[in-house]
Amino acid sequence: MTTEVHILLVEDTESDAVLITRQIHKLDKNYKVQVVDNLSDLEVAIKTFNPQLIISDYNLPTCTGMEVLEVSRDKSPTAIFLFVTGTLQDEELAAETILNGADGFILKKHISVLALKLSPYIDKIKNRPIIVQNTRNRIKQSTDLVSDIKNYMDDINKENITHQERIAKIREHLEKIKKSL
Repeated sequence: MTTEVHILLVEDTESDAVLITRQIHKLDKNYKVQVVDNLSDLEVAIKTFNPQLIISDYNLPTCTGMEVLEVSRDKSPTAIFLFVTGTLQDEELAAETILNGADGFILKKHISVLALKLSPYIDKIKNRPIIVQNTRNRIKQSTDLVSDIKNYMDDINKENITHQERIAKIREHLEKIKKSL
């Protein structure tokens, strides 16, 4: 039985995205890879693509890697998260990413052996017991449901405010009518 692996790549440089995808497909051509380059697309992809592995550059034009990590951990807490970047030369920054929840980082200067470096993380995904995979899927569904309920409640609250404003305008108009009589 082969485990379907969904990998979400957060990368703004097209050539790097192509190289990283090529390295991933060296491990298995059937791995599904989706590429995004901003936080809003990241949130949508997490919801619709349900990645097991999220790989992110650290410096993006619209956000930082730490913001990508924060959204990823919030929206997909069971996914493995890696930085593949050229900017984590600073050991302190690399340690900070790990302390904030990243599972690891790989420097882009090692991109030619990325498949080898990704292999243990992919093996970890593939070797998760079926109960873990099912639990992961149920957590994802529950998280999505809670998010949908929150959005629904926000919409109802906005409608309530609109109705209250309309009622206030009607009362104001009635008061004007009473005064004119």
